[in-house]
Amino acid sequence: MSNGSDGKRKKGRKNDVSVHSAILVAATSLFEEKGAAGLSMRAIAAGAGIPTMTLYGYFPSKTSIIRALWTFAFDPLFSEMRAVELQEEDAKSRLRAVARTYVEYWLRFPDRYRMVFLIEDSRDSVEDRMFVGQSDVIASYLRFDPLIAEAIGAKRDCSLEAEALICALTGIAHMTVTVSEYTWAPVARYVDIIVDGILNTANVE
Repeated sequence: MSNGSDGKRKKGRKNDVSVHSAILVAATSLFEEKGAAGLSMRAIAAGAGIPTMTLYGYFPSKTSIIRALWTFAFDPLFSEMRAVELQEEDAKSRLRAVARTYVEYWLRFPDRYRMVFLIEDSRDSVEDRMFVGQSDVIASYLRFDPLIAEAIGAKRDCSLEAEALICALTGIAHMTVTVSEYTWAPVARYVDIIVDGILNTANVE
């Protein structure tokens, strides 16, 4: 009896994962086709092939689906950044490589960029925290803090420089993705200019 019960539970979990994935795939397709305006619970449910009420059993709101899509976009990005960080031995080369990885990821997945940065976060209730407050996005972004400190030989907090770098790198990605008709230089050149500026002007204590 226990083996049968275990099998049913495993099958149930597998089905849950399958439905969860189908929902996110449907939401992604709708966003790519119609933008944020196309992300209605009814349309997502139809795309996933499930009743709308079943969808609410997995995601209580459109906001929760959007946040799941953001996690789906960020997780592989941060994995790639960590992998590159471990590969580079020289501190300056490490900072440069991680910065390039950040921009190049969004250029490989422009729809993910649009989904993350062109949809404004919201809360379903006043008790809810915003996405950046309940995810590891900020902590992962601020990995640039120790990378910068090591690259410039500073034993101090470099979070301001890290935030400035993230803003600049995201700006490179934003312009390249949203103004694709312009003939931009290779993004690595823009990244190098930004990183060199931090390396050359940082006030080393």
